[in-house]
Amino acid sequence: MSKSSSRGRRIPPEPKRRSWFNRLSPEVRVIGLVVVSVIAVVVFIAWPRPEPREPQAIAVVIPADEALHTAFQEARRTFIAAHKDMDIVLVEAGEDKMPAYEAMWREGEAKGAAAQPTPGQPSKGRAAPERETKPPGKAKPTGVDLIIGGEGYLGRWARAGLLESWDEFLAQREVRLSEAALEAGRISGKQQMLPLALELPAIGLTPPAGMVNATEVTQPESLRALADLAARLSQTARPALDARWAGVWSEAVLLATAHAAAGRDENVRMMFGRTGEALAWWRHGIETGWALKPRMGPANYTAPLLWAGQRAWFEKRGDKAQLLLPPGAQDTGTVCVVYGALLPARSQHKDAARQFAAHLLSFRSQRSLAERTGLLPAAVGPWGKLGGAQWKALEGAAARSVPLPAELRDAEVVKRFRQTALACLRGEESPQAGAAELAKLW
Repeated sequence: MSKSSSRGRRIPPEPKRRSWFNRLSPEVRVIGLVVVSVIAVVVFIAWPRPEPREPQAIAVVIPADEALHTAFQEARRTFIAAHKDMDIVLVEAGEDKMPAYEAMWREGEAKGAAAQPTPGQPSKGRAAPERETKPPGKAKPTGVDLIIGGEGYLGRWARAGLLESWDEFLAQREVRLSEAALEAGRISGKQQMLPLALELPAIGLTPPAGMVNATEVTQPESLRALADLAARLSQTARPALDARWAGVWSEAVLLATAHAAAGRDENVRMMFGRTGEALAWWRHGIETGWALKPRMGPANYTAPLLWAGQRAWFEKRGDKAQLLLPPGAQDTGTVCVVYGALLPARSQHKDAARQFAAHLLSFRSQRSLAERTGLLPAAVGPWGKLGGAQWKALEGAAARSVPLPAELRDAEVVKRFRQTALACLRGEESPQAGAAELAKLW
């Protein structure tokens, strides 16, 4: 009996053990959760994180020109929008700054040579790189990575080995550039300047008083026709034809005049051999009264006919100005002045500089450069998209033109060329003597 009763008795289960957290009072548990949350937030905020990388700053030197500045600002904006890790720092600099850049590069070469160990002696290790200081939130460039507007130093810098070649850059890209523009940047068989734009000598006609529309004037077919037009438009003591006898345009105007006298295709050396004839033509115009004698200062009136670069027409076309090419330029070409980019051998961001240069050769940038400055793109692709008879005339002339070579664009040569030409045009020496002096510059 006792055995059966023991089998039927149920043994109660052991009570579950409560965790230490559950044994705490509700108030203590709430306080604990709050403390843990605060600690987690503090740790999250205080935990060190890698600082965001500042964009790589590429210093691009450009001419101090308002229209060019606007065009390059637009190119910069579109470039950095597509390249978040880069920043383009535009530095406006005149030609007077170029010797300083050259001195900086040569000084760097001297320091690099001094840092090399003497043969036979062990190297003591590399010197620590200079620390680059940057204002908060803004990258600061170091050195110069790309120069636009240093054409007057192209030959000298190329011969000194201070520039990088663009040959490999062009071989890797499918872009058709004007052959004359490419030729202007070739030194000793290497492409030392990347052409961006070219400009032709042109005559901007502003309608004088009494002329209803400049389009009444037809394109002069010869220097004699141009002289007749200038004589017809001239008034008493107010010659109609003026020229930009400044900088490289002293050479461009005189050589274009010599080319117009020949009426056939020729190279710059052939034009250069007839500078005496060109000087005589301008001297005749000054003595006859239809060409303005060059003055020490700016002219006190605007001549109806201004022989200068095509930009002179572009800047005045709102005043019903008309573009006239040098006689024969449409059929036989003329000289052209090419502007381009130089890549310093000591640039610290060569790959980035090349990327920006490629952007400057893009269809959008080339067309914008043309529309904002009046310069003809170096890339042939946008030529057909620049509407208007004036642009078409420039394209036809440019396709047959020859560039002003680097030897004649050298800053010192340009200075001496201008001084000699002005002395002749002012009657201080004969055209033959002036031509002989100019021949020594080639």
